[in-house]
Amino acid sequence: MEQTTEKTGIIYCRVSSTEQVEGTSLGMQERYCREYAEREGIKVLECFVEEGESAKTANRTQFQKALAFCAQKKQYVDFFIVHKIDRFARNQGDHAVTQEFLRRSGTRLRSVTEQIDESPVGRAMEGMLSVFAEFDNNVRSTRSKSGMEERVRAGIWTWAAPIGYKRLVQGGNLVTDDDTAPYIRLAFDEWAKGTHSFKSLADFLYERGFRTRSGTRAYPQLIEKMVRNPLYCGIIRAFGTEVKGAFVPLIEEELFLRCQPSVRRRFGTGERVTNNPDFPLRRFAVCPDCDKSLTGSFSTGRKHVRYPYYHHQKQGCSRAAFHSKENLEQTFVEYLGKVSPKHKKYEKVFKAVVMDVWQSNYKKLDAENARVRKEIEVLEGERQRVFDLHRAKTYSDQEFMDQKDYINRQVQQKKLLLEEKRIEELNMEDALNYCFDFVRDSGKTWTELEKMPAYRARFQKLIFPQKTTFDGKKFGTKKMSLVYELNEAVGADSSKLVTPRGIEPRFTP
Repeated sequence: MEQTTEKTGIIYCRVSSTEQVEGTSLGMQERYCREYAEREGIKVLECFVEEGESAKTANRTQFQKALAFCAQKKQYVDFFIVHKIDRFARNQGDHAVTQEFLRRSGTRLRSVTEQIDESPVGRAMEGMLSVFAEFDNNVRSTRSKSGMEERVRAGIWTWAAPIGYKRLVQGGNLVTDDDTAPYIRLAFDEWAKGTHSFKSLADFLYERGFRTRSGTRAYPQLIEKMVRNPLYCGIIRAFGTEVKGAFVPLIEEELFLRCQPSVRRRFGTGERVTNNPDFPLRRFAVCPDCDKSLTGSFSTGRKHVRYPYYHHQKQGCSRAAFHSKENLEQTFVEYLGKVSPKHKKYEKVFKAVVMDVWQSNYKKLDAENARVRKEIEVLEGERQRVFDLHRAKTYSDQEFMDQKDYINRQVQQKKLLLEEKRIEELNMEDALNYCFDFVRDSGKTWTELEKMPAYRARFQKLIFPQKTTFDGKKFGTKKMSLVYELNEAVGADSSKLVTPRGIEPRFTP
């Protein structure tokens, strides 16, 4: 039987998204490869076309299909035809490994525009061409990275615009997206209060109309990524450096710092565990006999209707029982109504005492803030000196970065201290009026916070620093916050209406 001598082969064409230029287009490559195959008497079995994938690695969709085709038809595909070696690979290591794979399949590499074959000269030529392909790729990568670094130094964000920003033209800098930027500011304001988890903040923003670019609800992971992103306060961190962006920041740097984990822990505003909105008094009310916290759960009835209950199941406790959620929470609201400060005379005197203490301490606060501002001014002068020394080559790049980062941290800490004190630089009379509006009817306030479980839990904590007790019929407590305790004292004995110890506002130096 006569054996066939027909030669066979496959064609592989590739362009990257930035290489649609004359001489390397897909149509041009395929035409040249087919003409080569016809001249050499090679029957083309298949043509594999790769669009928009780099040859930096061999992990390319059509390339892998081409290799699999050769392996499946082992000893049947004679030639792997490309327009140029750099269409095959731009990495010398990948080139050598893939060539060995083809050799075991009985397939030889051929380039339309370059003279390579299995002769010593052809193999040497192939090796040099693969080296030059990798070299060219490395040069392009270096130039691309250098260009990006230069743009970053100029304050231009070169990557995809995050939510809250957009680009008006390709390659341009960030501009504010008026549709989403307000939600970014709101997210930082709320997170800085220390009352949210990432999930509750995502729910909070969703209820107010915030959607991702795909129109969906933001996941907690996205919220975390947002509040950790310094880009929103105008800072670009890339290529081991930090520069001020040449675009409008969405928030102040001080607000961004207050939202970071280390700062939140320092000022007692760490991330809270999400509260169960179905049972706001869960783990807050305790049994006065066994000190066991009430928990909450749903019980399913015969008709598959779920009924919510509070309960504790301490074995041996005579007060262990199930309590309807509706009844128990209504009892709590009534109790709050009883303990709410309502004495007008007490309120007037309380405000007068606080205002007197406030005014006497404000001068100290103002002087302390002036001292901190002076320290910031000195640090900023020192930071400028570090830049000057770096320009004069006195500091190495690493020494410059270390010194700059050290001074920046000090400046940020001072600014944060000012920001914390700025909260105290307010109209105290208006603040007192607002607070009393909140506590005059505490039961109503607690009820209105139903859709904000984190705030409701915080409000409970402000009234009862050591939780509250429930004996099965009524609520009680060993300790309430100072405003409520004074109200109780005034109600019991008006002679106690004197300036109490511990009422002075706290000024932290």
